[in-house]
This record gives sequence, C-alpha cells and structure tokens, in this order.
Amino acid sequence: MTRSISANEFLEFGSYQGNMFGTKFETVHQIHKQDKIAILDIEPQTLKIVRTAELSPFIVFIAPTDQGTQTEALQQLQKDSDAIRSQYAHYFDLSLVNNGVDETLKKLQEAFDQACSSPQWVPVSWVY
Repeated sequence: MTRSISANEFLEFGSYQGNMFGTKFETVHQIHKQDKIAILDIEPQTLKIVRTAELSPFIVFIAPTDQGTQTEALQQLQKDSDAIRSQYAHYFDLSLVNNGVDETLKKLQEAFDQACSSPQWVPVSWVY
C-alpha cells in the first residue's frame, strides 16, 4: 500500500488502530465505467482533489441539525460543521441540514435526479 501511496494512486488514505485504509482513483474510475455512481464520504481537505473534470463530482455537504437542545457532543459537531462550511462551502454543489433521515434522503434523491436530468454549471477549466 505504501508503494501505491507514493505513486499517488489514492484519492484519500489514512490509518486507524495501526491499519491503513484508502480509496484508489482506479476504484472510482471502475465504478464509473460500470455506469454507476460512486458515493464517497471524504475528509474536507480531499474536496480540492476530487473537484476535477476527470471525476466531475456532485458534492453534497450534510450538516447536523441545529434545532432543539443539544448535548455537548452535538454542540461540538455543530461547531465543527460550521468550520467546515466556512472553509469549504465553495466546493459544495448542495448543502443540506439533517433534520431527519427521511427528509434528508428525499432532498438528496431529488437533487441527484435533478443533477442527472438537467444541465449543470461546471468550472470553465473543465471545458477548455
């Protein structure tokens, strides 16, 4: 795996409890070749790597709910979410607040359907 990392074959990689993991660019390409959509859960700093003409991503940011009483952990999650949004919002095609799984999934499905069935704005550098 370290050889593949050195060869820049990974979109994203890391380690957890001594085990290395990652997502290879080739894996994403293989999924696309099968006319399927790769759904990736990536770290914010990876957004600048995936936002290319080659991958043509539809980037969705799902923020935690901001309603009601929150535990300290949820308050920290909200704070982290706000920091991500302020630093990386220009990469997002869609931003949703997760006020409920069913509602969020419905909005996500509607957005994907719209993205697949109508023209989308893309950076001019992707075209020329």
